Amino acid sequence: HPRVTVLMTLYNKGPYVVEAVRSVLANTLADLEVLVVDDASTDDGPEKVRSIADKRVRFLASERNTGRANAANRGYDAALGEYIAVMDADDLMYPTRLAEQVAYLDAHPEVGACGSWLEFFGGSDTVHRLPATDDEARALMLFGVPVSYGACMFRRSVLERFHLRCPAQWSTPGMDYLFMLDVGRHTRYANIQVPLTRYRIGEQNMRHGRDPFQDDLLLFNAVFALLSVPASEEDVRAHLILLGHRAPVISAAQVRAVAAWRKSLLEWAQRSGGAPVPGLMRQLDHRWDALFHHLLRTDLPVAWSHWRCSEKQSARNGWVLAKAFVKKFVGVR
Repeated sequence: HPRVTVLMTLYNKGPYVVEAVRSVLANTLADLEVLVVDDASTDDGPEKVRSIADKRVRFLASERNTGRANAANRGYDAALGEYIAVMDADDLMYPTRLAEQVAYLDAHPEVGACGSWLEFFGGSDTVHRLPATDDEARALMLFGVPVSYGACMFRRSVLERFHLRCPAQWSTPGMDYLFMLDVGRHTRYANIQVPLTRYRIGEQNMRHGRDPFQDDLLLFNAVFALLSVPASEEDVRAHLILLGHRAPVISAAQVRAVAAWRKSLLEWAQRSGGAPVPGLMRQLDHRWDALFHHLLRTDLPVAWSHWRCSEKQSARNGWVLAKAFVKKFVGVR
């Protein structure tokens, strides 16, 4: 059995898959298998994978398209490695990724999901940083993935012990987010503080061309149900405002709903222990402050309502708001 199975699901990514597989095979840790699970691709991707002359590449075909989650689950069932590393068929792996993640998991038996930072390329050349520790990751999990699925290495024994699999019926973006949250109910998170995976931005991404608001409305209803967070439809919409989904006009009533939702989330964390309170408070404060500065540019009266709703009214924000009112008044004059 190899030390690591690299699980790669494939659906119509023929232009990228060979480069992706070769980036895995070039890793400094050679005790691996690349398990490519095809989901009935209609392009030449399967043939390209079969043409790679390396015995460490294993290919699983499918006669019909069953969706990304089901394809991934077939891979988890078939994986042989002690650890399972995930990578998308259009991404690239740094040569030291597997060795660094194996070394980390060997040294930290309490951690079952180890990720890293991501380097975006193909449209946005930036680095996406994720928190190092389990507490910091759990503070983030109400707002996004605590560990990037496509950069993660799992301890296979954890997945098997609790029979953790991707939500098979989920067909819209967010399957990886829900899976990572489910994994976190049974083990600890960590992220190595360097980029070890290159994430390709482009039209082949699942979210491309979709309505992000509707996708996230559906997703966060499922997130709160999974984490047992009591949330009404108004609460979910308030949460999306904190996430950055902001219509051209945000009303004072919506700001008050966001303020009430902030309070509810903190009470949930204190009552249930579902998230570390200090870290969650930092996340909420950061996003609440970002909303204020958005309103400062778009609607001063609603920005005033925001400031009034703040539990700890910031003298700095009050001063900035006063200056903005004076500037607007002078401009009208």
